[in-house]
Amino acid sequence: MKLNKDDIYGIAGSVAFHLFILLILGFTVLKTVVPDEDGGILVNFGNVNAAAGTFEPKYTGQELPQETTTPPPVPKPKVETPKEELVTQDMEESVAIEEAKKKKEKEELRKKEEEKRRKEEAEKERIRKEEAEKKRLAEERRKKEQAISNKVAGAFGMGSQAGNSQGDAESGTGNQGSPFGNSDHGANEGVGGYGSFNLNGRSIGAGGLPRPAYTIQEEGRIVINITVDPKGNVIFAEIGKGTNIDNNSMRKSALDAAKRAKFNSISGANNQSGTITYLYKLK
Repeated sequence: MKLNKDDIYGIAGSVAFHLFILLILGFTVLKTVVPDEDGGILVNFGNVNAAAGTFEPKYTGQELPQETTTPPPVPKPKVETPKEELVTQDMEESVAIEEAKKKKEKEELRKKEEEKRRKEEAEKERIRKEEAEKKRLAEERRKKEQAISNKVAGAFGMGSQAGNSQGDAESGTGNQGSPFGNSDHGANEGVGGYGSFNLNGRSIGAGGLPRPAYTIQEEGRIVINITVDPKGNVIFAEIGKGTNIDNNSMRKSALDAAKRAKFNSISGANNQSGTITYLYKLK
């Protein structure tokens, strides 16, 4: 095969290029560095297991004799164990904190129970006092009612106890009675004058029920609430419910007449309340 000029130039260029590359690699990467004889670091490995002294012995080229004695045992490295105080101290602090927490919780629980117990005792004491007060009031009311009943029961007729005397005279014994008869029988509500009266069974005096002045021609009813002392005197009078006459003159006349009323006397010191009713009719 005949090479032309261009082929020759190409082959020559490729050879020159590869030679150039080889020169560069030879001076850089492929260059071998031979160490010097005296280079490096000396390491003394020794020739016996144990020895004493400060300076390294001079090397004479002779091997040292082998030791016939048994070398001492190599001491084992001491392994330091962790201090127990540190672990124990942490545990003690944790236990102390836990115990303090439990103690605080117990104290709070005890305080709550104590507070609850005090409230329950206070409530029981309040209920006991209320019940005692109710019993006391009921007993007082019963005694008062019994005393009134005893006084009223002995006001008319025969008494319930032997030796009792009843009347408004300065001397004498026995039951004076009513000027209109024995109250053991008959109506407890009397009628006299222009109206009627009701005073828990007591009777009107000898003069009867006082009559009010009737100067106004008007029909109706005037009810007077009265309070009578044990001697039979009217000590208080006022217009009561059931009155259907508004005339002030007639009302005043009825009040004046009611205050003049005289009832039978009774023993005791308690006043009694009742009514006097005046009826007005045109003739």
